Amino acid sequence: MPESFFFPVYSGLISPDHKENIGPALWEFLWLISKTTKEEVEDDETWGIVLGGKPIKICEISNDLGGSERTAKRNIARLKEFGYIETKRAPYGEIYRVKKSKKFINKRGAKNGTSENKRSAKSVISEQREVPHLSKRSAKSVISNKDIKDIKIKEDIKTTVGVDEMSNSEINNPSPRDQIKNKYLRRRAKGFDLSPKDEKSIERLLKDDIPLEKILTWIDEIFDNYEPKHRMDEIKNFKYVEAAILGKWANSQDVRKQKANNIDWENL
Repeated sequence: MPESFFFPVYSGLISPDHKENIGPALWEFLWLISKTTKEEVEDDETWGIVLGGKPIKICEISNDLGGSERTAKRNIARLKEFGYIETKRAPYGEIYRVKKSKKFINKRGAKNGTSENKRSAKSVISEQREVPHLSKRSAKSVISNKDIKDIKIKEDIKTTVGVDEMSNSEINNPSPRDQIKNKYLRRRAKGFDLSPKDEKSIERLLKDDIPLEKILTWIDEIFDNYEPKHRMDEIKNFKYVEAAILGKWANSQDVRKQKANNIDWENL
């Protein structure tokens, strides 16, 4: 049991939007905040550095919280998906940092010679701007869904493959294969590499001329609708996803043919 201590949490997180976004990942989020030891400013963004940038294994989080590694992985992936945290792969775990960190906001105020009660209205920024919130921003500062999707793809590639191993062109313009690979790895929330059989499954799928957008959408649907029969039951390889996508594609083609056959050509 870790030693107990007090740490601040920003009250703006108590809102319906953050409740829905964070959901069951609340405890992992609090764990990361509690372990934040310093803050860094990058491009006018304040990041909380967890344990000073020390690589952390998922088992450290699950052991402290008393849950399974699988649950911790799923919840960490959720926090990354909604933009509350970022991680970077390291040889012995992952390096975590918390976006819009406010853990040391009182210390920053004291250092600047100001108290909590004497801050100007200008410096008291609403939670909707300070904490990640993608649905309610002004038209001037809003990020489009396309921009968010592109950012997620880039971050998935950086985390999964490693920035040093890729050119800027590959990061900014990921291939269909990389998009499928990173979507699958993110939803699997386990490991950073595909097996040779997984690679072949993706290659086969790409040769079937199925629209990439449908493949990415169906991967989400397959994971969302998967019902494990027990705690060890999970989607273990891409071949399962491949078969499910082929089934969905075949069904969509049958529906299209059926609609075409039902057209009343005489009344056209």
